Amino acid sequence: MRRLLCFALMTLSLAGCATARAAAPLETVRLEVPPVPPRVIVPDIEEVALSPEPGDVVRPAAQRPDAQARPPEKPADPPKPVEEAPRVRTPQMANNEEADRVVRAIMARAQGLLGGVDYRALSPAARQQYDIARRFITQADNALKIRNYVFARNLAD
Repeated sequence: MRRLLCFALMTLSLAGCATARAAAPLETVRLEVPPVPPRVIVPDIEEVALSPEPGDVVRPAAQRPDAQARPPEKPADPPKPVEEAPRVRTPQMANNEEADRVVRAIMARAQGLLGGVDYRALSPAARQQYDIARRFITQADNALKIRNYVFARNLAD
């Protein structure tokens, strides 16, 4: 029995190594690299001498004045004040006072909801969300100061 078991194990182990055909080596294709293009050397502009045409009059080059002989430069003009671009308004935000009131009501409701949360009991991910909500309220307040009511409302929401 023991011999039969050993024979069966040897047969199975040898059968696993046998294959029907030998693996052919993969043929590799050599890539041909194109030759390096020739270098083009452009002469400096100063080295190029232009020959005058027969009818042209040759004038001597004008001399540059010394740096000391130059008149002092004028101070730059002060920058012009930037004109404020007109604000984009939706029909709901056409009235400044009404838009301000609506946005401040949304911000007050959000602050009330955040005020009822115990920050210390929050997980790190929840604390991050809490901080983001606080920053949105701060940004909405800043947008109200510059009268950007549409952006302020989006932040407050």
